[in-house]
Amino acid sequence: MFLSSVSQHASAVEVYQGVESVLLLCEVPAGVASDSTAAVWDREELRTPTVHVHLQSGDDFKDQNSRYTNRTSLRADALQTGNLSLTLRNPTVSDSGTYTCTTRKHGRDLSKIHVQLKVTEHPPPPPPPPPPPPPVWPIVLFALLVPVVLLAAAFGVFMYPRYKMMKMRKDYPLEMVEVEQEEKSVLLPFKIDEEEDVPQDVKVEWKHQNMTVHVYQNNEHQHLLQNQDHRDRTEMNEDPLRNKDFSLKLKDPQLRDHGGYTCTIYNKGGYILLQKVFSLNVTAGDGGGDTGEGVCPAAL
Repeated sequence: MFLSSVSQHASAVEVYQGVESVLLLCEVPAGVASDSTAAVWDREELRTPTVHVHLQSGDDFKDQNSRYTNRTSLRADALQTGNLSLTLRNPTVSDSGTYTCTTRKHGRDLSKIHVQLKVTEHPPPPPPPPPPPPPVWPIVLFALLVPVVLLAAAFGVFMYPRYKMMKMRKDYPLEMVEVEQEEKSVLLPFKIDEEEDVPQDVKVEWKHQNMTVHVYQNNEHQHLLQNQDHRDRTEMNEDPLRNKDFSLKLKDPQLRDHGGYTCTIYNKGGYILLQKVFSLNVTAGDGGGDTGEGVCPAAL
């Protein structure tokens, strides 16, 4: 094989896959080009190595590798000017390799130039920048509000039964009762309306000042809880809850019985549902030796 004095050299081209085209440079002296009958581009590692053939009469595609169909071109005046650069359109990664630009005259090689092509895929786009950190104040505010909300909820749970009991509680006005000492008994009346709702597990307690006068609890009259001064002297309705009559009969009234009496009805939790206060005034009869002078007025 004869080569002219044109030196052989190699160049390298690197592009990304997806570009419109890439130019493989090949330039020879105009005299060499014009004396040539063909400019041939080939790639020797392929089974069909011919990439592009350009004759003095124009391009010749009959021996071209099919993978380059409609993808290659040279200048129309390539063999007149010596600019034999190859334009390769839509290069792909599989197009990477060594390309040889050869000038020939009747099958004899006049010059060779090698071009190394490297086609690479586009690098992945850079990851988006991380989002800015959330502001700190909502976290701080949330951390402060949670205990407050929990505390308020706990307080509400604690206070609701008490509020409900306070709404249910009913206080009756003070009632004055007067009796003479000679009377066999005196009644402190406490009967509620039929529509009043009283649970069955209540405790009814009558007190004279700080002394327990009478207790009804667990559907029984608890006589053992009475103060000694009132033992066997008090009486209530046998079934006060059914009749809704919590009146107290005090037998054999004495001067020492004067003063304030309170009837309190508690629910099972110890909250007051109903309450009524009486002022009992026990006076000495006209025929008695004691005129009642010096007796203190009723006190609550």
